Amino acid sequence: MPGWLTCIAMNAAAATALGGGAAWADESKPAEAPTQATAEAEPIKLPPGFIARKRGKYTVYCRSEAPLGSRIKQESCFDEAQIRDYLMALQETKGNVDKIRATCSNLCACGMPGSC
Repeated sequence: MPGWLTCIAMNAAAATALGGGAAWADESKPAEAPTQATAEAEPIKLPPGFIARKRGKYTVYCRSEAPLGSRIKQESCFDEAQIRDYLMALQETKGNVDKIRATCSNLCACGMPGSC
């Protein structure tokens, strides 16, 4: 048996011996998605500048903005899935900026005036 195949067989045997085999049996069941149902049920809190509009039977969320280098405003619209992705990306960006701000560049910036 090749070395990598022996390693896989030993890992499978160890997982079964330690009770990990039961977890593999549960993987055959289809996973329920309660987060999807709750995500659709909760209303969307739109950021400033967005307006909810009806386009036929669909609801879209639009904003007007001037592209870089132009003074003429253009309207960009998003459906519900796209606006949720946009809001998640916006929260992630805010978190990254807060993380960068919280990072100390030197001891003086971290509040230790004796090291200045």
